[in-house]
Amino acid sequence: MATVDPKKTQTSEKDRMHFRLDPKIKARVARAAAITGQGLTDFAVSTLSEKADQILARHDTILLTSDEYNFFLKALDDDRKPSKRSRDAAKRYRRGRRKGVRYHVDN
Repeated sequence: MATVDPKKTQTSEKDRMHFRLDPKIKARVARAAAITGQGLTDFAVSTLSEKADQILARHDTILLTSDEYNFFLKALDDDRKPSKRSRDAAKRYRRGRRKGVRYHVDN
């Protein structure tokens, strides 16, 4: 009777990424991984995740100077009706589009 290795029959819950590296870059990455005490894959995954978090946080956050903040608050208090350009921008935002790029808008 043949035995089946359970590791081979289970499907992985993780996605894969395949890419090639310049040997010099791989050597630097391997050295950095060794310094941190991580394996090459664990180091690459944690570093990619950290970098992605930084980029997404920068993208999702707007930092205003004090003058910009005050201007924004003053604009909110303004009783004028929005311009056609502003209304069009609001429509695009509600559709989740910005200059041809689709964003997922939470309801």
